[in-house]
Amino acid sequence: MARKDQFNARFDAALLGRLRRHAGRAGASQSALAERYIDEGLRMDEHPLIYFRTGTGGRRPALIGTRLDVWQVVETVRENGNAAPDAAGYLGVPESHVEACLAYYVAYENEIDEWIARERETADEAEASWRRRRELFA
Repeated sequence: MARKDQFNARFDAALLGRLRRHAGRAGASQSALAERYIDEGLRMDEHPLIYFRTGTGGRRPALIGTRLDVWQVVETVRENGNAAPDAAGYLGVPESHVEACLAYYVAYENEIDEWIARERETADEAEASWRRRRELFA
């Protein structure tokens, strides 16, 4: 676990109230939620075409204006011989968007590789289940 340092800041009372309520609904501590928002905000400032969304697998970075996750774009580039223009054409997005995902990958490689590994595992499990159903009900 990463070392945690304390940080003190003053915020508008209404903002803190919203944070408190949202943390309660999310089942998270105010500190954890504030840390997530700051981290994601900094990442979005550093990578303007990336945003974060919540899904069944948790919160993940995605390409703005699309339903594509960064890990999906990275995998598509790999499947297209590491050619960003080919991946952009296949995905139907500008090459600059693919490059934005690759820049994010360079900055957060381990995180994206973990997403890729989880998604591959989930796909393998789904395929195994499908094959087993075919055997049983064929």
